[in-house]
Amino acid sequence: MNNELECTAASTDAMETAKHLVTLAAAALSPFKPNDAPQYAHMMVPEGYKLEDISKAIEKTLPAPHRKAGTVQLKSVDSLIEYAVQQGATKIGYIYADPDTCTLTAVFNDHRDGALAGWRDHRAVVKLEFSPEFQTWKGNNKQPKAQDKFAEFIEDNLADLSGPESKILLDVATTIAATTGINFSSAKRLQNGQSQLIYQETIDAKAGADGKLAIPQTFQLGLRIFKNADAWQFTARLKYRLASGGISFHYELDRPERVVETAFAEYTNQVREKSGYTVLIGTPGQ
Repeated sequence: MNNELECTAASTDAMETAKHLVTLAAAALSPFKPNDAPQYAHMMVPEGYKLEDISKAIEKTLPAPHRKAGTVQLKSVDSLIEYAVQQGATKIGYIYADPDTCTLTAVFNDHRDGALAGWRDHRAVVKLEFSPEFQTWKGNNKQPKAQDKFAEFIEDNLADLSGPESKILLDVATTIAATTGINFSSAKRLQNGQSQLIYQETIDAKAGADGKLAIPQTFQLGLRIFKNADAWQFTARLKYRLASGGISFHYELDRPERVVETAFAEYTNQVREKSGYTVLIGTPGQ
């Protein structure tokens, strides 16, 4: 009788153990539901053992992840708008515009709607980069150049000039470049706002020819500020300095930082209008 009771008890224990193992296996294979997870959880690990998180490994065996994550690096504002619209996260996401770094960051699973918390790890970023031509003109801003070097600079970057003054400036550059043995004696301001340089071209050691050269006070540039973006108008003031019969030129861009700020603000407005997302001025942080 006792043997029968012992066998029955052992069989019951084995069945309970088997049920427990089946339950654990089913739990391991079941999709994880965040809403079912407790806010705080602790696990005791025996000495000599360690706890391994295999949730990512299990997720990779599924046809698709449980949720979207990752950061996409884009190269144009239009690409950001298209990607953001496709995500359809206008109710739970924000787009952040940082004018200091000219960066737009979309966070598609952000903290929105009061108590709703987001993981904030599904993002798209566009860092607008300055175009080569803008860097060239900005890098040479307020840098005096000898007459021949200034002429070379204008000819090398002629495609960036716009407006009626561009032809006059080209004439100035080519005249100076083509003339050797030239001595500038004086300059005066004309009624139309231009300046007139008086010079003498030395034909030979004894003879010379006098000339007058009108130069504009300002000229216009049509420059792409950012790569993969439209061109913007810049105003530049042309400056010169006479010294010992020679002349040097330089130009001064009219508040280029403000033009950059205005351009970025316009791109920010395009993102706001075309994407449908709430755009905040600032950075998303981590």
